[in-house]
Formats: sequence, structure tokens, C-alpha cells
Amino acid sequence: MFLILLMYAALLAVPLWSMAVAVKLISAVLPGRRPNWARDLLRWSAGMAAVAAVIAYSIGLGSVQWDASEAESGAGSSPAAPCRSLPPGTLDRLAGYEPSYFPLGFDCLMDDGHAVAADDPYDLLNALTAAFALAAVLLVLSVGFRNEHRARERAEAKAKAKRSTEPLEAS
Repeated sequence: MFLILLMYAALLAVPLWSMAVAVKLISAVLPGRRPNWARDLLRWSAGMAAVAAVIAYSIGLGSVQWDASEAESGAGSSPAAPCRSLPPGTLDRLAGYEPSYFPLGFDCLMDDGHAVAADDPYDLLNALTAAFALAAVLLVLSVGFRNEHRARERAEAKAKAKRSTEPLEAS
């Protein structure tokens, strides 16, 4: 039940997340930015990509829990809703189901022991979660590379300034 409530919270967070991204992107293209805006935008984007990965995974968790809960009780609960799209010959051999929370999925178990993946949106949610998580990691790495590049530029500028003042002191 908790995962279903988490899914609803994630669904409510999607419009807020979208508005925040839109406002930030608009503010990034308008004139009058701070001097360090690119680094801040990368850090903010990394955080928002991580939030998007959590939202996508939370929606998937709630969806898996919803399907599993629906398959356990009530009239018309058998076969499980995701398994109903299987071909008619396969439906006759259906013995149960098995929800998967990592990776997200819902498998239909056959009477001979093998599992058939149900027709569901979990592949898309898994792909979205992985893509957003990868984007977050890459953005964090780019912030680190940018910081390292700026530190090297400063060190080179200090060394150049020091070299340009040394001949004056010697004479």
C-alpha cells in the first residue's frame, strides 16, 4: 500500500518538476546571468535528473504493487491484469505471477515452470529511470571536470603572473 501512495506522490510531483525545469531553462537563456551560471546550471541539472530518476522509479514501484495487489483479491482478479494480454493458449497454462521490483517488471508463471514477461509499461519506466540516473552521473562528472579545468586555469594564470613579475625583481 505504501508503494502505491508513493506512486501517487510521484505523479503529483511530475508537474512541479516540469515547471521547475521550464523556469530554470528560461532563466538560463535570458540575459543578466550570474558569472558562474554554467557550473550552477550543471549542478542543478544533475539534481533534477536524479529527482526525475527517483520519480520514474517510484511510479514503477507503485504500478508493480498495484498490479500485484489487484491480482490477489476481488472478483476478476485471476488472471492478473498484466497477464491478460497473453495469447489464449498461453492463458490456459497460467499458474501464477511474480512481481519484480528491481528491475521493474511483472512475470506470468506458466504451469511448466517458465516465466513469460507480461505486457506492461515497465520496460519504458526502467529505461527512463536508467537514462535519468545516467544523465545525473554524467552531469556530476562534468561539474567535477569543469571545476578541475578552472582550478588548472587559475594555477596557470598565477604561475604566468609570477613569471612576468620575476624579471622586474631581478633587475
